[in-house]
Amino acid sequence: MSRPFDVERRDPGEPSDASCAHCDQEVPGSTLDRWNWCKPCRSELNRKVRMGQYAVATLITLPFLVWILVGGTGAVLPTYAWALPLLAAWYLGSRIGRVLFRNYLRSKG
Repeated sequence: MSRPFDVERRDPGEPSDASCAHCDQEVPGSTLDRWNWCKPCRSELNRKVRMGQYAVATLITLPFLVWILVGGTGAVLPTYAWALPLLAAWYLGSRIGRVLFRNYLRSKG
């Protein structure tokens, strides 16, 4: 039975070099992540993602905070009791922002 494609097997002890998918720099293959990005490119990506995720979290939480302070929500809960929903909104906004920015920056290359 023939194979649909040939797979070249390599010796596990043999060092493999590969190029980073972002900067095209030759690096040892073991240092690449699953998207084939090298460590310096990953560090830069993580820095940009962190800034973006906090921006998204702020954009989600700030209108919620204004609504709580201005909108007369005291009948539902006292003002101080809105801290937990605000923290939850910040956390979820930060998680959503991280995924959005990481996927956007990875696809942008």
